[in-house]
Amino acid sequence: MKTRLLAVFAALAALSAACSPPLHVSYGSVSGDWTAEVPWGWRVIADAQGKDFSEANFVGPFNRDFYLGAPSLSVRWYRDFAPHRLRDGSLEMYANADDFIAQTLRDVYGKDRYLYADGVGPGGSRDYIPKPLDITLKLSGLPAKYFIVLSPTPAPKDYHWGISLDKNGNAINERMHAYAVVPMNGGFYVLCYPATKRGFDEYDKFFWRLANTFHPLADGPGGPAIHRLPGLMAAGS
Repeated sequence: MKTRLLAVFAALAALSAACSPPLHVSYGSVSGDWTAEVPWGWRVIADAQGKDFSEANFVGPFNRDFYLGAPSLSVRWYRDFAPHRLRDGSLEMYANADDFIAQTLRDVYGKDRYLYADGVGPGGSRDYIPKPLDITLKLSGLPAKYFIVLSPTPAPKDYHWGISLDKNGNAINERMHAYAVVPMNGGFYVLCYPATKRGFDEYDKFFWRLANTFHPLADGPGGPAIHRLPGLMAAGS
């Protein structure tokens, strides 16, 4: 009888595991230029504008600790020296990955910012760094520039989710955004996790999963196909 009960419990456990959704799912970009593992069940908003720019946003479930109430991840492609028009009508253009980092730190986050890095992936110690770190993405073996930027900014009036108060009682968006910028031959990819300080640790493991499974198939949308990557070559694939 005991043996039969154990068998039933084992079968129920296996059935439960089979019915549970996975944490991650493989995603291929609309332009066919990259794949990666992203959070299962998150909403996808993709945009491709020719060979110069593309973006895929992955938006998670409601979470009051995040600005606008939702965690997200994104993958963007920028072609070197190609102007891209923003939603407000202004233009942005970057010479390369390093220029993107320099302009972003200067114009988006300003001087009142701090750079950090987690020790080794999610859950590692968080240390101050003077500049972005050079890392190697696991699956592809490609080099990337990695950093977390902490930068509070005034919150718009009547915004509630993800808002904190500074020492003077003013409402702020305490931005804590993680980046992995991946240089390619004709441009670069930007992997981003735009969190808040109090919400960052809830989904940083998804950011690392995205980065470490990121697999470029081409040098940007419509670019030359990539047939050999250092990480896959080392793995014999």
